[in-house]
Amino acid sequence: MIEDQSLWDTVVELIKETAPVALFSMHTYHYRRSPRRLLHMLSYYKFAAKLIGSQAQVLDIGCGEGLGSWILAKECGYAHGLDLDQELIETARKNWNEDSIKFSCANFLEGLPDQYSAVVNFDVIEHIRPDHATAFVDGMADCLSPHGIAVVGTPNETTRKYASKVTNIGHVNMYTAERLEAEMKRRFTQVFMFGANDEVVHTGFAPMCHYLIAIGVSPRPRGGSSRKLE
Repeated sequence: MIEDQSLWDTVVELIKETAPVALFSMHTYHYRRSPRRLLHMLSYYKFAAKLIGSQAQVLDIGCGEGLGSWILAKECGYAHGLDLDQELIETARKNWNEDSIKFSCANFLEGLPDQYSAVVNFDVIEHIRPDHATAFVDGMADCLSPHGIAVVGTPNETTRKYASKVTNIGHVNMYTAERLEAEMKRRFTQVFMFGANDEVVHTGFAPMCHYLIAIGVSPRPRGGSSRKLE
């Protein structure tokens, strides 16, 4: 509360100049049913953005409605959000149309023509069928510059028994910290493992982490030579 009403009126007028952000079905569901999940997701994006740094071209795989992509664009300089769901992509495009951000409806597993300095995906790899998981990690490494960074976040396999029915239906490929680290080491020179409980990212005891975050640095060539995406 501001004691002087005229000062508050000035603040209100300034706020009105900002374009509103609309939520679509996915984030609306989270906000109404489990708002903490939305807050946790945004904290992971902030962690990734600070880690990647400024003046970076970032690919956000499975961007959904683009809330996290916008954090990457603001902090890193440019973000390209990618998702299979056309309605989610249209929502993102309506919310953000600046030059620093772009959204595409496409299948990442089919390859991309661009190269990025960083690639990010949260709550995606557990939805990739196990027989496609290798191709998914290969795709991340292939679309990165030689010193690029990949940030992968996924719920810990140890939390499956505590998850809701809706959550478990979509989670077809759960990871332990050991399995995720091994998968990333196959294509990245250095891999750093983090855990998260609520919005706090840490390096604690992996089996007790609700969420896992793997950082892959400097992709290894595929089969001894880098693949050029046409």
